[in-house]
Amino acid sequence: MFDYDPLDPRVLEDPFPFYRRLRDEAPAYYSKKYNTWFLSRFEDIWAAERDFKHFTIVNGQMPSQILGFEEFDSDQAEVEFGDSPASLDPPRHTHLRAALTSAFRPSAAQALEARTRELVRGFIDEFIDRGEADVVLDLAMRTSVRIASTLIGLPLDMADWFVERVNAMFIRDETGWQRTDDGMAGVLELHAFLAEFIAERRRRGGSSDDAIDRLLNAKIQGESLSDKDCLSTISLLLVGGTETLPKAFSGAVYRLGKHPDQRSACVENPSLVPSAFQEALRMDMPTQMLGRFVAKTWEIHGQSLEPGQGVLFLWASANRDDREFPDPDRFDIQRQAPRILTFGAGPHMCLGAHVARMEGEVMLQELLARVPEYELLMDDAVQMRSEVFRGYVSLPIRFPTT
Repeated sequence: MFDYDPLDPRVLEDPFPFYRRLRDEAPAYYSKKYNTWFLSRFEDIWAAERDFKHFTIVNGQMPSQILGFEEFDSDQAEVEFGDSPASLDPPRHTHLRAALTSAFRPSAAQALEARTRELVRGFIDEFIDRGEADVVLDLAMRTSVRIASTLIGLPLDMADWFVERVNAMFIRDETGWQRTDDGMAGVLELHAFLAEFIAERRRRGGSSDDAIDRLLNAKIQGESLSDKDCLSTISLLLVGGTETLPKAFSGAVYRLGKHPDQRSACVENPSLVPSAFQEALRMDMPTQMLGRFVAKTWEIHGQSLEPGQGVLFLWASANRDDREFPDPDRFDIQRQAPRILTFGAGPHMCLGAHVARMEGEVMLQELLARVPEYELLMDDAVQMRSEVFRGYVSLPIRFPTT
């Protein structure tokens, strides 16, 4: 038996060989160091995500919470967070999520498509004559934060400030998993701004068709949400809507850059773009793992997961499981996998999945329409490697100008 530790520098550098061994040799792997189980196969995680009899999310889902290492310094530990869809089990989770669902349905994503396309075309106009661009910083991050802010009801003139604070939250020091002082300060600054913004919206009253208004007016099992509950949920929506999509999109640009024949197919037939983006979501999903705590003994692969133990779902491993995906390490825009775990599964599936797909597809369509051929400038690319996220935070490309 080999040792697996998600914080091992070798794992942070390249987790996929470790994931393969876990799937083949120890699909339910127990770490005594962390008193935590790791699930690595697709079907196991797909089932566990839906199981609130045996697993609970109320004590946390982030690796830092489950593995037991501190993510905040003493000052930040005093910040009080309320409930959000990421910290509740059904039925309260069901009611809180229902208050937001209509803003994130497929029809809502479709309603935002024209605005998204307008933004993307404008951003491409700004760099098209340069012959170079950073698809994360010049395009994807700018688009995602503005669409997220629109849905939430946050001021668009603060978009770049939001990006700086959200990005800082995920900067790690030389260990690869501990936050920097700047990152910690970014958490506090964003928290303080959102707290005051929500309090002001409550004082002002009125009605707006956005997530903040829906939360302020929601009744969850007969009770109104506190400002702390609203803050936690809005933070979740802003960070999730801003941080992960650019990494997923840059993964698609990277894969198509490495497979010019498949890129050309998408240029010639834009109807292939949704399946190309789906395949990139499978292969290069940004979120490596999230998890639960065991609430009731669960038997799997001859192992007993006991109450109080942590369990982490290795989503990125599951998306490369050859039991679910033939030849899983091959990028194939024709694959059309019927299910992937990039957005999770079950009741806690990512609320913004439909919007994220729309944004990614629009950005890819518009970029390929204007930049059908490009060269990846990998010497200048910057990839984040942490226990939670993996993906490009900077991916420059070079292309011919007309």
